[in-house]
Amino acid sequence: MMSNFWHLIRAFSLILKRHALVFIVLILGITLFVSRYQFAINLTESLSGSVFLIDKSDRSAIKGELVAFKWENAPPIPDGVTVIKRVAGVAGDSVNVKSRLIFINETFVGRAKETSRTGESLKAIGDCVIARNYFFAAGDHPDSFDSRYAHPGLISTDAIKGRAYLLW
Repeated sequence: MMSNFWHLIRAFSLILKRHALVFIVLILGITLFVSRYQFAINLTESLSGSVFLIDKSDRSAIKGELVAFKWENAPPIPDGVTVIKRVAGVAGDSVNVKSRLIFINETFVGRAKETSRTGESLKAIGDCVIARNYFFAAGDHPDSFDSRYAHPGLISTDAIKGRAYLLW
């Protein structure tokens, strides 16, 4: 029985010696991938799609693109959760609210509901010009909880974790 064990150890060490370079390259590749990218799963209806790839090296807010960012100060979503939304407005854009209809530079973005699904009152964001280092985050679904509301409001670009890409 013991000889079988040592036989397996010897066979494994031969495989390691023979394929050491492959193992090193594989480990290095995985380490580099994980240092730059992260996968995210969408559990809500706010965006179409379920699996996203986040490029942590690209932390810019580009209008029309998806970004992943750290959620803060807007229950019921817990602080620190990674959220993915579309950048609907950037610094210098004008946000206008007319009867809870939200416009950015006169382009319709969405409607701010009066109450949440649980019946809590929701306050719409007010008219403003998006300040430097902030952006307007919007989900594609009409019920998305996003910058249409006073909380979370505009999102700091410091909260961006990376650019998000829909995989499926």
